[in-house]
Amino acid sequence: MKTSLRPLVARASLQHSCHPYQCQRFERVLSRGLCAHSTHTDRSIEGSVTGLNLLALNVGSTTVKGATYALEYSDLNAQPRLLECSRAEIQAGAEPQELLTLLLDALPEPAQRPDVVVHRIVHGGNLCGGHELDGAILAELEALAPLAPLHQPAALTVARAAGQRWPQSRHGVAFDTSFHASLAPWSRRLPIPRDWDALGVRRYGFHGLAFASALREVAAQDATVLRGPAVFAHLGGGCSVCAVEDGVSRDTTMSLTPLGGVPGPTRSGDLDPGVLLYMLRQNGGDVNATELRLFHAGGLAGIAGHGDMRVLLADSEPSAQLAVELFTVRIAQSIAAMATGINGVNHLVFSGGIGHRAALVRARIVARLEWLGLALDTDLNNAGATRIDARTGPGIWNVAVDEERELAESALVWL
Repeated sequence: MKTSLRPLVARASLQHSCHPYQCQRFERVLSRGLCAHSTHTDRSIEGSVTGLNLLALNVGSTTVKGATYALEYSDLNAQPRLLECSRAEIQAGAEPQELLTLLLDALPEPAQRPDVVVHRIVHGGNLCGGHELDGAILAELEALAPLAPLHQPAALTVARAAGQRWPQSRHGVAFDTSFHASLAPWSRRLPIPRDWDALGVRRYGFHGLAFASALREVAAQDATVLRGPAVFAHLGGGCSVCAVEDGVSRDTTMSLTPLGGVPGPTRSGDLDPGVLLYMLRQNGGDVNATELRLFHAGGLAGIAGHGDMRVLLADSEPSAQLAVELFTVRIAQSIAAMATGINGVNHLVFSGGIGHRAALVRARIVARLEWLGLALDTDLNNAGATRIDARTGPGIWNVAVDEERELAESALVWL
């Protein structure tokens, strides 16, 4: 039987408080235990063993990306091969209900009739791996929406729209939090009251699909990244740093939500909790207004008035220079902290719109980490090469990630 979201769309949308601890369903989702791994199904795929179309949908905070793949089977019992057919990217400024239509307009005709649709979901709570989407999972993801307000509501709206558009297709999800199911206990546990911890308030970590893709990319060229300590810095519309040991995540800078950790173009990153208490008292306890400011008016934008790194690097204004310096120092500090938790760094990997494209940002970060043995080859770095270290110490990498490919790979778990 084909899985459809149509019955789920008919249900009334769940209303969530912007304060997650007031949402009992959120508490149930997070407090039920550690990672609930996806289950494998034993259903064979009906029809031909070739020609199945998969559509991967990646609704981010600044862009929406889509990619189509053909799934080829040598026989019904074999693992399929993924062959990429097309991809497209649009800006995320439209209403969530319109995003799917706009993206499909940018993709060729096979994308209009997928057999399988897979969605990127930022916060999966304790769900891990790839899952076929059903009512229970959708309800859990709805309950987590207050923890990822820039991503989760829009992604779930697109998922429901896809269910309506293709009721005979199979629909699935993969989570950014899954990559961090292996966090060390000292990373997962936060120094908070025990009763808060019992509600599931802990470090989850994000950018997991990006980190998985970066790891896959580097491992294809140097398998030693899968052994020993490596640090990954994903610097884009959101920024986070991750410590990977023997190929698995052990620590990361983002915590309960994508708002924490290092500063980004518009997000504040970590703050003294007293700052929030003070500002809530100043604005009469308006949680919604405070949340909006921290997501949209913090980070680089809070210092320089905007978060466009390309413009900031070319700007001689003191505020622009301060924003870049603060950003690069905080990233370098976080890389050093990640290395401390895993006893060193054999590889440093940059990714994301800033990390992959801004050679000067990479250079300024690495310059503060020479005491760790890290050294750039200036010419390779400026040329945007993939491996950019001077070959005298740890490897330094500059990679483009492919989250859509990771989404497609996740579907192979439940197909």
